[in-house]
Amino acid sequence: MRKGKLIAVTALLAVLAMQGTVYAATVTKVSASVSAEEKEETALREEEAAKATAEETAGTTRETGAAVEENEPPTRIYVSKGKKELTLYVNHQVIGVWACNIGTNSALGKKQVEGDRITPSGEYYICLRNPKSNYHLSLGLSYPDKSDADRGLAQGLISEAEKDAIYAAIDQGGCPPWKTALGGYVMIHGNYTENFSTAGCVAVPDSVMDILWQYVPLGTKVTIGA
Repeated sequence: MRKGKLIAVTALLAVLAMQGTVYAATVTKVSASVSAEEKEETALREEEAAKATAEETAGTTRETGAAVEENEPPTRIYVSKGKKELTLYVNHQVIGVWACNIGTNSALGKKQVEGDRITPSGEYYICLRNPKSNYHLSLGLSYPDKSDADRGLAQGLISEAEKDAIYAAIDQGGCPPWKTALGGYVMIHGNYTENFSTAGCVAVPDSVMDILWQYVPLGTKVTIGA
């Protein structure tokens, strides 16, 4: 009798254990399913947040770019004296960035006088195109400009008449007088040589000069900065 009861109890425990196992497995599956759904929802939220951030950043970049383009002509040249690089922009797009030589003493600052071997700093324009340059091709810069003329007069380097002549040339979009004490004949030309310097001009490889010659007409803005 007791043996029969023991068998019955053992069987009941086995059934309960089996049910518990099934229940635990079901709970585990449900938990895993919920966890997977939460992970998927989290991933979607993160993806949407990333897209929103990217769109906001792109919008800001477009607005900033538009503002920059509005303040700059479509075709221009930028020369970095610190990096010794020349950048050409056409239709507000960078056509190329190339190494260049600059004046030997350019690290001293802005050009002051003839013979100081310093490349000018500031905003100028192309006032001359010379296809018969001794350095392949050359583009003349409108140095000295009005601010240089004012400085020169204040320092007693040039006369009132020379200052007026510089002003008149700039007003007409031409080349200013290049034979005053302020110096002149500052060109962008070919004949670039690695680890070399110039008397104040900007030298690029002849192949680059060919590109500049193609894209840069008279009046093109040239900014020479740090």
